[in-house]
Amino acid sequence: MKSKLLLLTLLAVSISKAWAQQVFTVTDSVPVMVNGLQIGYHIKSAEVKAVGDKGNFSRYAIKFFVTNTTNAPLIIPYAQGPNPSANGSSLLVRFNILNATGARFTSNMALINAMPLKTFTLVNQRDPQSNKIIQVQRVAQVGFQVQAGQTISVDEIVIVPLNQLPNVQAVYIPGGALPPPPPPPAGYAVNPAPVQSMPPPVINIQGFLKLKNVLNNTYLNIQTGMLSSSPIQNGWFSAHWQLVPVPGTNYFNIKNRWKGDFINTNGGNITISINPQSPASMWSLEPTQNPNVFLIKNAKTGSYLSMAYNNLALSNNVKNNFSAAWQVEQL
Repeated sequence: MKSKLLLLTLLAVSISKAWAQQVFTVTDSVPVMVNGLQIGYHIKSAEVKAVGDKGNFSRYAIKFFVTNTTNAPLIIPYAQGPNPSANGSSLLVRFNILNATGARFTSNMALINAMPLKTFTLVNQRDPQSNKIIQVQRVAQVGFQVQAGQTISVDEIVIVPLNQLPNVQAVYIPGGALPPPPPPPAGYAVNPAPVQSMPPPVINIQGFLKLKNVLNNTYLNIQTGMLSSSPIQNGWFSAHWQLVPVPGTNYFNIKNRWKGDFINTNGGNITISINPQSPASMWSLEPTQNPNVFLIKNAKTGSYLSMAYNNLALSNNVKNNFSAAWQVEQL
């Protein structure tokens, strides 16, 4: 077991030394190859779309992808230290669509993240009988990976000036911090970076609201019985939420209109619960530069409600991260 972990560590160190942040121009027909990773996108459909009073634009449905073409996994280890996972990042590639408008229900960027890497390891644990610290074998996440031959992709809708093709820049950032995105075209404010000096959000907590993810324009709901973020239909009470203040705090319980359950965290997972008293069911809303767009932070974990691979997740790295930004729509 130790030899296996050592091998993974040595492989990860060699990869991290060989690969630094790199920027490439890619097109629909010309992807880029970076040390065995093929990075690119495919245009699935194209049409002309009228955008309000701004006129006609070209609208594209695009699949962005990263494929490991080698026979070995790409491994991104957690940073070393007392809390290594706090500095770990699953981010592989950010695609910047430089000529995208970022209009409503569309994107001007796409993120590709690696999958969790787990292995058997020894962890310290207090023996309840002897009260001594002992080592026990556990399955623990030690970083992130892209398996040999694996393709990771994400779909986005992009609007660019009429008759233009998407001007796509791929920023390869394995395990690194998310760099600042390029400025949006004039007249569009789409950066959800938190502004710490702003006052607490002003939201009508008496009524119901919907919570829409800014990255993929899906809504929190429990229509299937499980908490998810997906497209919804009008009239779904399963996608209606109420912010219930927690007395004596700045936190809220996020209560579902249909079932009366609360959004909760459980072992790093996002779930629903009938218990509003637990810190795992308490959340704060941090304002961003965009009105009605917030970061949603859990009281127990200190992590933020986010999206990864179209699934709900907790994230500690949310600066300039659209996947952790949520638009509040009052009903």
